[in-house]
Amino acid sequence: MKTLLFKKKVLVLLFFSFCFSYAARLDRPVDTSSLENQEDSVITLMFCGDVMGHQPQIKAAYRPESDDYDYRICFEQVRPYIEAADVAVANLEVPLAGKPYSGYPMFSSPDALLDALQYAGFDVILTANNHVADRAKKGLERTIQQIDRRRLLRAGSYVNRQDRDSLYPLMIEKKAFKIALLNCTYGSNGMPVTAPNLVNFIDTLQIREDVAEARRREADFIVMCIHWGEEYRLSANSTQRRLADFLARQGVGLIVGAHPHVVQNREVLSGKDSLQVPVYYSLGNFISNQRWKHSNGGILLRADIHVPSAKILKTAYLPVYVHKGRFRGRYQYHLLPTTDYLRNPSFYALSEPDSTELVFFDHSIRERLGEEGLMTEPPKLPEKLPER
Repeated sequence: MKTLLFKKKVLVLLFFSFCFSYAARLDRPVDTSSLENQEDSVITLMFCGDVMGHQPQIKAAYRPESDDYDYRICFEQVRPYIEAADVAVANLEVPLAGKPYSGYPMFSSPDALLDALQYAGFDVILTANNHVADRAKKGLERTIQQIDRRRLLRAGSYVNRQDRDSLYPLMIEKKAFKIALLNCTYGSNGMPVTAPNLVNFIDTLQIREDVAEARRREADFIVMCIHWGEEYRLSANSTQRRLADFLARQGVGLIVGAHPHVVQNREVLSGKDSLQVPVYYSLGNFISNQRWKHSNGGILLRADIHVPSAKILKTAYLPVYVHKGRFRGRYQYHLLPTTDYLRNPSFYALSEPDSTELVFFDHSIRERLGEEGLMTEPPKLPEKLPER
């Protein structure tokens, strides 16, 4: 009898040990290659940092032979990574207000910049940032019109209340799984948002309501892309950390930051119902003319969501250096994945000063974020990429 009771106790302990082990695996990064039916059970999200449009970038994109602009070559080297994701999200930090085009401090970029983002594989354009009202009502509304014209998804700024109510939270459905995407900014550089236009500003009461609305719309997972923090500071400040903790407690499952123009630290918070919430405080610059140390690049962030459990399986990052100069016969702002360069530097044939800057940038990112989660291999893609 005692032997039978002992066996039962052992079986019970083994059962709970298995359950705990399985839950623990879901709460920390795991290797998705071991999953059965991986294609159906994982959704991959991709995020980039600040898409800027400084005056030298506008000049470099100009094509005198056709009197228009073309940014597509800027994204050629990162396009395979972006195309490999189920959903790719770009933070557009410039209005598309039409001519006259201008850079800092009151931006207006050619529509061709948006065309290039679409060409690169981005599906979602975020517009809640401190430059959203640089060109007032016309700039805000025209940016929205250009995004809608290309049938891209959007979040952050709206023509009016009806526009916001119908589109926000942005609901994205993949593989019968609903993702709610939230987007807000700390401010608009003191530039007023003209009624009836609306911009999502950081407001904890409003965020509570937006999360509740996402639940009402049956979101399985909630992502917050937030414009916050101090420019050029390499680590999150106390305000960012408090807000991140608040968002995690509300049930947000992934927090992606922008604005500081440098890559900041990352961490994992314990959120609602013990959900493990990755926080990347700033992805840095995706493309810009900021040439100084730490601002001459950023990271692409990949997040793999496990559909059955509605949890993050793992996150991974790719350092991307902005090379201003000639590459493959064309002068431009070329986005170069640093791991690709380090694997085959002869293909890129950078000058010694450019190579030194790229290597320093790569080293500083690894030092800040750690080697774990670094993307070291290019994505596996079909033989021919679909045209966008």
